[in-house]
Amino acid sequence: QVSPSPKKSETDTIKRVPCETPPFTVGELKKAIPPHCFKRSIPRSFSYLIWDIIIASCFYYIATNYFSLLPHPLSYLAWPLYWACQGCVLTGVWVIAHECGHHAFSDYQWLDDTVGLIFHSFLLVPYFSWKYSHRRHHSNTGSLERDEVFVPKKKSDIKWYGKYLNNPLGRTVMLTVQFTLGWPLYLAFNVSGRPYHNGFACHFHPNAPIYNERERLQIYISDAGVLSVCYGLYRYAAAQGVASMICVYGVPLLIVSGFLV
Repeated sequence: QVSPSPKKSETDTIKRVPCETPPFTVGELKKAIPPHCFKRSIPRSFSYLIWDIIIASCFYYIATNYFSLLPHPLSYLAWPLYWACQGCVLTGVWVIAHECGHHAFSDYQWLDDTVGLIFHSFLLVPYFSWKYSHRRHHSNTGSLERDEVFVPKKKSDIKWYGKYLNNPLGRTVMLTVQFTLGWPLYLAFNVSGRPYHNGFACHFHPNAPIYNERERLQIYISDAGVLSVCYGLYRYAAAQGVASMICVYGVPLLIVSGFLV
């Protein structure tokens, strides 16, 4: 008969967390990677982007030209399939624009920023705004005080209603909200980000405490890009209807948000 193991205390768990300095440096890790992996090829980068655009355009063409010809039972299946597929492809476009923010698309910063601005704006992401906050996220990853993206709450900081959400139904509701609205709520209201006490932290606000004076002009440019796409969506909705705009663009964008969260 196996005797039950003693209950592990919280201190025992903390002791198991590795806290020693790794036996290697970042420089040594980079030297172990083949040199060609650090080369930023413009043709290769654009090939990935163009391929994603072609696939997304094909999905859009099929949905807008042929789904209306399907009988109702099949159309109810076709649209969710389109949303899932288009959401995956647009996530790929989002990631390429993300790489532009890391200056990984090409050797030319102006080209990276141009491509990133165009395609992040198309996905309603303020390119420069997110580029700067994301850079600070990488500088402070794992910090409970300074991480820009996700700062988990301490047990003592959890609101009184938290205990009512700690059940299957509550967790389902929370996950649904996070996967659909978590990303736009983070951009607009800094939900889950580090707390700022000296102003309204918003990725669309040029004077937000997230940014310094040197970065503020580019926040305006980011906002202009997003507003341009919003105007294009307004014109599309006026011509084709709000329902069409939601089906071909809105729902796939929620899929992208879910992947990001």
